[in-house]
Amino acid sequence: MNYSNNLQVYPPCLTSLRERDWTALIELFDRDDVDEIEADIHRSLFWLIPEPSWEDDPFEFLREYL
Repeated sequence: MNYSNNLQVYPPCLTSLRERDWTALIELFDRDDVDEIEADIHRSLFWLIPEPSWEDDPFEFLREYL
């Protein structure tokens, strides 16, 4: 496989997480303000891209030409 042409391919992880890595991850997510952080992320993502309307036909404008 040519890795230089495919940027979405990642090599397998060769090492497992160390104890300090697990501790850092636990401390990162074991916070009293996790709910506030989650709400902030949700608000930020809500304003980035509008949710698509699944009822609308994106090709409706082509019907008159078909």
